[in-house]
Amino acid sequence: MDQLQPTPHSSRYARRINDVITYIRQHLDEELDVAKLSAQACFSPFHFHRQFTSYTGISVYRLVQLLRLQRASMQLVFNKDISITDIAYDAGFANAESFTRAFRNAHEQSPSAFRRNPQWQPWQTGAIVTRPDGHEKNRSEEYSSVTHALTVEIVNFPETRIAALEHHGPEHLSYNTTLKFIEWRKANGMKPGQGNTYGIHYSDPATTPPQDYRLDIAVSVDRQVAANPQGVVNKMIPAGRCARVRHLGSRHDVTAATWLYREWLPGSGEQLRDYPIFFHYVNVGPDVKPEEMITDVYLPLK
Repeated sequence: MDQLQPTPHSSRYARRINDVITYIRQHLDEELDVAKLSAQACFSPFHFHRQFTSYTGISVYRLVQLLRLQRASMQLVFNKDISITDIAYDAGFANAESFTRAFRNAHEQSPSAFRRNPQWQPWQTGAIVTRPDGHEKNRSEEYSSVTHALTVEIVNFPETRIAALEHHGPEHLSYNTTLKFIEWRKANGMKPGQGNTYGIHYSDPATTPPQDYRLDIAVSVDRQVAANPQGVVNKMIPAGRCARVRHLGSRHDVTAATWLYREWLPGSGEQLRDYPIFFHYVNVGPDVKPEEMITDVYLPLK
């Protein structure tokens, strides 16, 4: 049987579905009904559900619920001053009981048990759906539509002393490492805005076996870090030239990093330096909403 080839129409169709996913992520606090979401994609409301599910493998209502539960997971663990009832209301549930049932069905842990001892699942820390992108030859068009506003700067990054906590293992468990790092920061009186917070990405979770995934969570410091029970160690980010691009929005899917490798680098004439890509998390803390997150991506160059 001949393989169907993608067309410009299918590429535009995929982008319209992507527009809906992005809109949902940015408007989780609003009422998200079929009329509003189908209008975002310029689809008929009579066919929207089937079109969305056929492309993503999940219903739009289920996606909205899981994204709200994903956000609730973060609030439960990283913002313990908020009550479970308030988190339930924030996630769009009428009461804590219905929230608990939905959370337990999705995660096999109650919200209170998760708050005490989180057992992270991939859906809570990463992409819930695979965004449609059509055939490989249309990737460039897709990325250019998503990242058309990106500006690449060539900068000289200064040598930076950091306190780093190393994560080894599945990506979705890196949030346990983050909790341990926050514990160290609090023990040393470091507020969320003190120092620059970095993620040093030694491997790509999309292509690395889960057991081999490696990440450093770090903050800039002005002195050596003493031995500590959390395992935070002294490291340096070396000085050197970098391509820098700013990513706006959720850190679950930093498309700017993929775009740098796939679209910008091949035509730039630049060569990569022997140091991994790293992110500067410009704004951090439990009160920063995903749509308000700012991340500067640094790609080390020779």
